[in-house]
Amino acid sequence: MEKSVTFTMKLDKKIRDEMKGFCKEKGFVMKTFVEKAIMDRIEKEEMKEDLAAIKHFEKYEEGKTVPYDKVAEELGLYGKKKKKNV
Repeated sequence: MEKSVTFTMKLDKKIRDEMKGFCKEKGFVMKTFVEKAIMDRIEKEEMKEDLAAIKHFEKYEEGKTVPYDKVAEELGLYGKKKKKNV
């Protein structure tokens, strides 16, 4: 079981009341709603960073890298290929 901590912060009263009413209307627990909202935002920001990295790669790095299969083969990650008897 994960450990819970107390986290105190000030919110605009209108926003708090809006959230409280929304959670009550939808049957959400405010704690769970806030936790999910925070995690959703963190994931969104991380995806934006990933997208920026992909765009950078496509613009500046594509074609300068070695394909994964070639590296894996050179490192012997696929095992040795058997020679066919002809």
